[in-house]
Amino acid sequence: MSNWPLVAGNMAVVALFVLLWSRSNYWLKTIPRLYRAPLFAAIIGLGAIASMSMAVESRPGVFADLRIALLTVVALFGGWPAALITALIAGSYRLMMGGLGTGAGVIAVGLASASGLFVNLLVGTSTFRLWHIVAAALIAAMATSVGLLALPITDLPMSDRIWFAAINLVATVVAGLVYLRAWHLSAERELLAAALAHAPDYAFVKDLHGKFAAANEAAARLLGVAGPDQLIGRDNFDVEPFERAQAQLDGEAIIMASGEPQLELEEQLTDADGTQRWYATTKVPLHDVGGRIIGLAGVSRDITETRLLQQEVLQSRDTLSYALAEMTGGLAMYDSEGRLVFCNEQYRDGFPLTGALRQPGTHYRDILQAVIDTGEQPKAPTEGEAAAEWIADRYANLQRESEDEIYLSNDRWMQVRTRPTSNGTTMVVAIDVTLFKQAEQELHTTTDHLKHLVRTDALTGLLNRRAFDDAIDAEIRRTSRAGTPLSLLIVDVDRFKAYNDHYGHLAGDEALRQVSQLLKNSLKRPADVVARFGGEEFTAILPDTDEDGAYLVAESFRRALAEAHLSHANSDKGYITVSVGVATYMADTAARSALDLIETADGALYSAKAAGRDRVFGTRVTDSRRLRTTA
Repeated sequence: MSNWPLVAGNMAVVALFVLLWSRSNYWLKTIPRLYRAPLFAAIIGLGAIASMSMAVESRPGVFADLRIALLTVVALFGGWPAALITALIAGSYRLMMGGLGTGAGVIAVGLASASGLFVNLLVGTSTFRLWHIVAAALIAAMATSVGLLALPITDLPMSDRIWFAAINLVATVVAGLVYLRAWHLSAERELLAAALAHAPDYAFVKDLHGKFAAANEAAARLLGVAGPDQLIGRDNFDVEPFERAQAQLDGEAIIMASGEPQLELEEQLTDADGTQRWYATTKVPLHDVGGRIIGLAGVSRDITETRLLQQEVLQSRDTLSYALAEMTGGLAMYDSEGRLVFCNEQYRDGFPLTGALRQPGTHYRDILQAVIDTGEQPKAPTEGEAAAEWIADRYANLQRESEDEIYLSNDRWMQVRTRPTSNGTTMVVAIDVTLFKQAEQELHTTTDHLKHLVRTDALTGLLNRRAFDDAIDAEIRRTSRAGTPLSLLIVDVDRFKAYNDHYGHLAGDEALRQVSQLLKNSLKRPADVVARFGGEEFTAILPDTDEDGAYLVAESFRRALAEAHLSHANSDKGYITVSVGVATYMADTAARSALDLIETADGALYSAKAAGRDRVFGTRVTDSRRLRTTA
C-alpha cells in the first residue's frame, strides 16, 4: 500500500495544530505575552508528538514524520523559550519511543529547533516575511539531512534522504505560511478592534436579530453599562426603554430589508446621567462575500456642541437684526478698499454735517476730506501737510483695532470703535457719549474735590496729618538724594485747654484758625508745607532750610502771634502764645528718618514748654544738643 495517505495524514496533523494555535491566538490575547509563548510551545509540542505517533515507514525499520516542520515553525515564530520547551517535549517523547534511531531522532529535534531559532535571531524585531520561512525550512531540511547520518542504517538510499528532506521542507513552508497568514489576520483584527474600542464616537455592530456583536467604550457609556462586553449578545430592549428600543429595532429592520443605509440621522438621546445630547447616527447594512445581508454597523457622533452653536448663530442673527433697528448707536461696514458697504440711519444721524455723504459706495477718504471741509470736527487740522497726515492716520485706523473719542461741531462727543474682521472688512461703531463725557468731567471735578477734602483739615484749611506724613516722607527722600538740609517745626498753643474752658469750644476753634493763618503767613516759600498736627498742635516742613533759617522762621511766627495779641485770660501774658520745637537735618547728614526728625522736634517742643512756654527751642538731629532758645 502507498505511504502517501499516511504522509497526507501527517501533513494534516501539522496543519491542524498550526491552524489551531493561529485561530485561538486572538482569543488568548488577554493572556500575558510571557505565558503565551510557553502555551504556544506546549500545543505545538503535542503536535510533534502526534506527528511522531503517525510516522510513515518508508522502508523496513525506517520511519519518517513531520515533526521537523512543527519544531522549525515554533522556534521561528516563538523564539528561544518556545523552541526550548518544544524541543524538550518532542525530544523526551522520542526518547520514550526508543529504538535504533533514537539518537538520530533526538539530534533531528535539536537541529530543527536550532534552524528556526537561528532565523528568528536574524529577523529580530522586524516583521516576518515569506523568505524568512523558506530560509528556515531550507536550513532545517539540510540540517536534518545531515542528522540522518547518525542513523545506524548505512545503506539508506539517497532518494529516501531527499524524499525525507523534501516533505519536511514543504511541510515547514506550508505550516509557516498558515501561521503567518493567521498572524497577519489576528494583527489586523486586533488593530480594528482597538480602533473600534477607542473611537470617540458611539460605534456598534449588530447581527440579523438586532443583537450587539461588537461595541466600543463610547457606546457602553451612552447606553449606561460598565463596558462593551456587557452589550455583546444583548439587544436594545436590555439596555434602553421599551419605546426607544422598539423604534431602534424597527428602523434597523427597514435598513436590512431594503439594503439602503441611513445617513446622518439627527436624534436627541438621554445619557446615563440624564443629560440631553444630540447625535448624528449613520447605519449601514453589512454584506457577506455572497452579497447577503448579515447585519449592520452604526456610528453615532455627538453633535450637541454643533447644535448649540447653530442655535447661537440663529439667535445672534435675530438679535443682530433687532439691534441694528433699535440700537441708539451707529453701525457701519467698510470693505477692504475703504468703501462704505453698509450703515444704519443712526450712523448717518450721528454726524450732522457729513451724514448725507455717508452712503454705500462712498470712499472713507472722501468722507474724511468732507469732515475737514465742513469743519465737523473742530480739532481736526484744516489745511496743508497736517490735514493730509490726519486723513492718512484716520484711514489707517480701518486696518487696525482702534477706539477714538471725537468732538463734533454741535458740541457732541462720539466714541468711534473700529474692528477689522478676518475677511478684510471693517466694522465701525459710533456711539454718542456726550452724557458720559459730561459725567466724566463732573466726576473728575468731584474726585479732585474729594482728594482735597481727604488731605485737608476741615477746621483750619491746612493739610491734615495724613497729608503731612506723605509730605515729610517725600522731603526726607528728596533731601537725602540732594544732600540738602531739612527742618521741621512743631507748634503747640500754650494753655489751650484753659482757653477752651474759659471761652468755649467755638471760640477755641476760631482761635486755632487765626493761629494757623498766622503760621501759614510766616512761610514765604511755595515749597514750605504747613499742616495741623493734631488738636492745638501745628507743624511746618521747611525744605532746604538749615538750623539758622528754621530758627528765624519760628521766631518770626512767634513774634507775629504776640503782636496779634489774641486775648487769653488764663495765660500768663494775657494773650495767646505758642511754644515751638525745631529739629534740623544738616546737609552733611546722610541717614535720615521722618520718625527721628519728628521725635527730635517734639522733644525740643517739650523742652520749650518746660522752660516756661512762649519760646522757640531748636535741636539738631545729629547730636541732639540745644542750639538756642528764645523767650
